[in-house]
Amino acid sequence: MTDQHDGVEFPTVDAIRANRARLGDRVITTSVRLLVDDALARAVGDTTRVWLKEELFQRTGSFKPRGALSVMLDLDADALSRGVVGVSAGNHAISLGYSARVLGTTATVVMPKTANAFRVQLCRELGATVELVENVHAAFARVKEIEASERRTFVHPYEGPKTA
Repeated sequence: MTDQHDGVEFPTVDAIRANRARLGDRVITTSVRLLVDDALARAVGDTTRVWLKEELFQRTGSFKPRGALSVMLDLDADALSRGVVGVSAGNHAISLGYSARVLGTTATVVMPKTANAFRVQLCRELGATVELVENVHAAFARVKEIEASERRTFVHPYEGPKTA
C-alpha cells in the first residue's frame, strides 16, 4: 500500500497505521508538542507551525527502532534466525541491538572507530556484536562481507520504504 510521486513510493496513511499496530509495545508512543519561540517565528514566519515529536523518550533515545523493527518484522523465520547486520555510528546501531533482542535474534553492528564510546557500550549491553573499523566507507564494505559470509540481512540505516 503505497502512493507514488516522481517514481518514489511512499506509504499510505493506512499502511503507516497498520505498521504502528504491528510494532505494538516494542516502541513507545512519544508525545508531540507545538514549539512556540519568537526567534523561530522570525526565522520561519508567523504562519509556520513547528511541531516536535519527542523521540528522545523512545526506548533507545531516538526514532530509529521504528525503522529497524519494521524491516526486521518483514523477515521470514529463516532470515530472522540468521540475524541482521548494520552500519552506524550510533542511533541505528543501538536500535539494531534493541530490535534484535526483542525479536529473539542477533545483530552485528559495524561502527567507525570514532563512534562515541557510550553508544558502542550501549550496543554491546543490548547484545549486539560490535566491530569497529577505520571509517564509514570501511564500515559499509565490512557489512557486505558479513552479509555474504554469515548470510545476515543488512538493515540499512536510512534507505528503504520500511526504514524511512
